[in-house]
Amino acid sequence: IKKNFVVTNDTALLKELNTTIKSLVNELSTKPTSLTRWKRWHYLINYLNQNWEVKIYITEGDWYASQDLQRLKYNNDGTLANCDIPCVWKEKRLRYWVPSEELKTADALFCVNRPNLPIRKGWEGQKFINYNLEPVQHDFGRFDILVTFEEFSDVPTSYIRMDHNEWRRKKPFNVTSLSPNSTFISFIASHWTEFRETWIPTLQAHVPVASFGKVYPNTPWDSECINFEWFEMKNCIISKYPFYLAIENSQVQDYSTEKLWDTFKLGVVPVIWGAPNTRSYLPHPKSAIFIDDFPNVEELANYLKYLVGNETAYLEYHQWRTMKTWPEEFEKKAYMSMWNMECNVCKEVARLRIVKGLTDEM
Repeated sequence: IKKNFVVTNDTALLKELNTTIKSLVNELSTKPTSLTRWKRWHYLINYLNQNWEVKIYITEGDWYASQDLQRLKYNNDGTLANCDIPCVWKEKRLRYWVPSEELKTADALFCVNRPNLPIRKGWEGQKFINYNLEPVQHDFGRFDILVTFEEFSDVPTSYIRMDHNEWRRKKPFNVTSLSPNSTFISFIASHWTEFRETWIPTLQAHVPVASFGKVYPNTPWDSECINFEWFEMKNCIISKYPFYLAIENSQVQDYSTEKLWDTFKLGVVPVIWGAPNTRSYLPHPKSAIFIDDFPNVEELANYLKYLVGNETAYLEYHQWRTMKTWPEEFEKKAYMSMWNMECNVCKEVARLRIVKGLTDEM
């Protein structure tokens, strides 16, 4: 910083510059808690990075390599498109824990779920990154950067996988198209949990549920949907019902998966059992229905029947789509999301590099 901007022996000016550097280090070392602060952080990182390339290689891709990695777009120079710092982001598998020369010079090595890391870092400033969006415990001791659904992680990342502004244009499910005996609730789950095992049959005693997946399957996959890849196949099914049971694997703080977020892009209403703080980051208090709000399952079932028979009441759960602005906590989830994850991680690597450089100059 000093070399780039100052050629002077003026003691007062150098003192002022040192004060500025200390202020920047302090600001860039204090993790944001609001959307405004995240954007401020990223603005400073972009400015101070001065087009310095960040190279990140994926050494363990797991599910990510065949799904989200494939949607990325790149500039002609091989850096990520739609990212305001130049970021090389590609898969380079590590074999037998022996890194290639390319991996040795990377700014960071990125692992999805399980670690696949060399015995030692390629250079002193290299970072090891773990990306895990499930509430499971791993040994994170070797990782410098954690990318998880938890707000306290280094790069908190929600399951929102698209530009959330597109949700404004999605038309709500047309409940008037249903026949009197139509099933109007869908459910898809691959894993048995205690709550799913006990609660789903209780609901089915009061109202039919079209269940797919491995938990109480009772409905064949629609022929229109069956040939899509997994997530699109699920979404194709979910879009055919006005309600979807967004029952998470567990009730862990901040843990809301595609079971919640994908319903919003499909024009249906989620019926939620999940993170205890889910309400704090919804686009609107009346954008979802919470199982825990009802004293018993029968009252919930009766309420869903009422909504299906009353188009005006059902559409109240979609009025949030027309709002000019959405709550900041929801906007923060959309900003710090799977949709922006790669660029956000690149900025975190650049931030650590910048803080180290500024600290060395103090």
